This record gives sequence, C-alpha cells and structure tokens, in this order.
Amino acid sequence: MDNSKNHQKTRKKTSKHKQKAYNKNHHKKKKNEEHKKNKNKNKNKNKNKNKKKHSKKEKKITKLSQITGPVEKRIPKCENCHKKQSQFYCPKCEVYYCSGCEEQTHKKALKKHKKHLYKAPYNELVKKVNFNLCRKHNKELSLYCIDENKLICSECYENCKLNDHEILGLTDFSNKIYEKIKIIVNKIKNEENQNKETIQKSLENQNKLKEKIKNICKKIENDSDLLIQKIQDSKINHLNLFKKIEIIINNKIQTILEDTEKKQKRISKKKIKINTIKKLKKDKNHIKLIQGGKKIIKKERKSVKKDKKGKKGKGIKEEPDEKEKEKERKREKKEEFDPEMNRQNLIKLKNENKTAWNPNRENYGIICGKKIYSSGKHEIKIKIDQFPNSKNHWNLIELGITKTENREKFIKDWYWEGTYYFQTYWDGQKLESQKCKKENGKWTEKIYPEEIIFKKNDIFTIFLDMDQKKISFKINEKNLGGWENLPQKVNFFADLGSQEGKEKNQITII
Repeated sequence: MDNSKNHQKTRKKTSKHKQKAYNKNHHKKKKNEEHKKNKNKNKNKNKNKNKKKHSKKEKKITKLSQITGPVEKRIPKCENCHKKQSQFYCPKCEVYYCSGCEEQTHKKALKKHKKHLYKAPYNELVKKVNFNLCRKHNKELSLYCIDENKLICSECYENCKLNDHEILGLTDFSNKIYEKIKIIVNKIKNEENQNKETIQKSLENQNKLKEKIKNICKKIENDSDLLIQKIQDSKINHLNLFKKIEIIINNKIQTILEDTEKKQKRISKKKIKINTIKKLKKDKNHIKLIQGGKKIIKKERKSVKKDKKGKKGKGIKEEPDEKEKEKERKREKKEEFDPEMNRQNLIKLKNENKTAWNPNRENYGIICGKKIYSSGKHEIKIKIDQFPNSKNHWNLIELGITKTENREKFIKDWYWEGTYYFQTYWDGQKLESQKCKKENGKWTEKIYPEEIIFKKNDIFTIFLDMDQKKISFKINEKNLGGWENLPQKVNFFADLGSQEGKEKNQITII
C-alpha cells in the first residue's frame, strides 16, 4: 500500500512538471501564431496600398513621357552610387559613372582606364546603351512591371512575383496605352471641333459688328456734313453782318473825327482871340483893339504855325520809336536767370528773373544765367539776400561759371565737368568756404584758412576776363583769388541749398 501511495505521489509530481512544460510551449505557439497573423495583416495592408498605388499609376501612364521620354531622362544612372545621372562610360569596366565616382575609381588603381574613358553628350551616350537588354542581368526585356513602372527581364520577373507586383506582357501593356491614347485623341478632336464652332460664331459676330459700325460711321459722316454746311452758312451770314456793322462804325468814327477836328480848329481860333485880347488889355491899347483887331489875330495865327513847323525841323529831335527803345534795352540788358535751365524747377524766381531762392527742404537747386560770355571783360554782381547760419546738411550757396556745352548735362545729370566756382557750405560742424574747379575729370579744392563766409546783404562779384580766360572772386572789398585756362564759352550758374525754417537761401543779380 505504501508503494502504491508513493507511486501515485511521484506520478502527480511528473504530471505537474509536464503540464508546466506544456503550458510554456503552448504559450510560445500562441505568440508565434499571433506574430504570423500580424505579419499577414501587414502584408494584406501593403497589398491594398500597392493596389491603390497601382490605380494611381494607371492614371499616370497616360503621360507618354513615362514610356517614351526625352533622351536625358533615359540615360542610365551611375552604376556605382545609383543616385546621379552618368556622365562617363568606361569600356574596360563596362560601367557608367557620374563625375564624382569617376574621379574616385580612376585616380590610382584604374588610372590606365582613363585612356579608354569615354565622355560625350547624352545623345552619344544613348547610342552606346542597348535599351532592349536588362542592365542588371543582360537579358532581353520582355515584360513590364506596373508597380515599379519599368521594363523587366525574366530574372527580374521572379523578384517582382515575390513582392506581389502586377506584371503585364508588352503587347497587353502597349494595347492599354494605345486605348488610353485613343481616348485622349478623341477628347482633343472634340475640343478642336468645339473650338472651330466657337471661332465660326465669333467670326459671324465680328462681321455683324463691322456692318453695324460701318452704318454708324456713314450716319455720322452724313450728319457731320450737314452740320458743317449749316455752320458754314451761319458763318457767312455772321461775317456779312459784321462787315456791315464795321462799315457803319467806321463811317460814324470818321464823321466824329471830322467834327472833332472842326471843333478843335474853332477852339484854337477862339484861344488865339482870347490871348490877343488879354495882351491888348495889358498894354491898354484899346484903340488897336477896335481898329485892327482882326489883323493882329491873323499875324499871331501865322506865328503859331511857324513855331510848330520849326519844332518838326532839324533843330529839335523827335522822340525815338518804341522798337528802337526795345533794341536799346536789349543791348543794355544785364545778366538774369534762365527759367528753362532750372534743375527740376526747384529754384523759384521773381523780380524779372533776377531774384532766386530754393523753397525745397531736401535737395539742391541749380539754375544758369541767360548770357553767354565768350570775349571781353565782364562783372557779375550778386547780392546775398538771405543765408541763414543753420546746422543743416543742405545749407550752401555756390556761385560760379560752367561750360556752355555742358550746361544742359549740368542741370539734368549733375555733370560738373568744366565748372569754376566759390562756395560756402555746412561741413557738419561749422560753415566753411572754398574755391573749386573740375577739369579733365579732376577736382581741385582750396579751403580758405580765414573765416570767409556769405552773410546777409553781402555783395559777391565775379570778374570774367574772357580775352585772357581768367576768373576771380570778391566779397565786398576782399579779393578771393580765382582760376585760369577757362573754356571759350561759359555761363553763370548758382547752386542754392535749402532750409527747414522760414528763412531761405536767396540771391539777387544786381
């Protein structure tokens, strides 16, 4: 009995051990099954995705460029890095390289291959490539993989089959493309027909509009002709009326003038009588008055006529005509500013173009004089009406001459070649003065060590000796020197800066 009990106990122990091992194995099997199920689910998902991609790719196949694209897209990629397009072909290696890979491989070990290295444009590279063979397996391309969107050989087919890719024969694939091309062509034809119809309709509408416009133009011409005739008739009538009125007015004026002349003669006679009577009264010759008053009056009348003739003779000069006066004025005309030679019309003028000032706050204004100086000695006097001593970058006055040939460029484009001038300007810390010139593209500037600055009511004079080609400057009575070797013809100019306050830079030619 004891043995049986022991045997039962041992049996129970072994059964428990087996159960534990079984449970472990069973648990592992369950895990593996679940893992396989998850894998299968993922595969199904990938298949669905590939199917969706396939549906999208079928739409893209309609583009002919994927199948028969340009030569540049059909060139093989680098067979070393598989990223860039190839630019070199080595017939010994039988490999296509990009520029980077070619340098790496043919530097040391394969240096001799460089003799056989072939570099050419894409069209020549393509001639060396056989597109009927697979690049990996050198077998004939007989199938088309839709998922990878490329031609494949029999060995590529096995790899694609493992990945569950959709594969078609070349005939089936070409038929599909042909059908899709047919659909596209039909659509294009329909669109062409619609466009033709629209063009025809538009042409018809154009013709109708042209006819309408012609009719309208004819009506306008007819109406305009009628109006012109009416206007001409009315014009003729009015002119006739005006002529009649003019004749009447002229007749009346003549009668009035004749009457006035007669009246003036009578008045003059009466005046003479009155004057003679006054004289006789003063002399108290009443007897002469009574006896020969008429004779005395006649004598005085004759003497008055003689006096008038004597005044018209050689002894007395008549007053000059207006035309001669204008000619004399033109000869005696002094310098004045030319409104046409005014930079952007910044300078304002008054006082018969002799006073100039700059109202602008942020720019310089240049203006030239009218006179051209070519010979003789000349003096230009300028009065400084206003020159405020303000700390302003735009505060300056420049007075001098410029070459007449460069006058327009100087005004429009700030062309300073051939300029000779004196300036007072604000240099950022104080007011300074200097004389400047620009000859042959070179500036020469001479700052005065003394304090010589424009002030209100100063008189600045420019002396021009065009016979010796010299210029000199003067403020009041102080000589400031000048320049030599002037051009043949020059014009006076003034450059006026601007101010922010009420006072402006203003000058007047005296």
